[in-house]
Amino acid sequence: MDSTMKVGDLVAWEYVPHEFAEVQTDFGIIISMSKTGHKTKSAQVRFMNGDIHWYDTQRLVLVNESR
Repeated sequence: MDSTMKVGDLVAWEYVPHEFAEVQTDFGIIISMSKTGHKTKSAQVRFMNGDIHWYDTQRLVLVNESR
């Protein structure tokens, strides 16, 4: 987990949409954070296409921190 992630940070989510596809990357801004366990957090991310989803911070890559 990257405990330095916070609201306003630019993050990337990498995924493979189906079995024979290449890795794809979506970029978004963290709009909310939630503690999901003793040592884990989730981030609500608004992606560039307008979609909003929750992800475990361990699955996100910090691209650029907000100031």
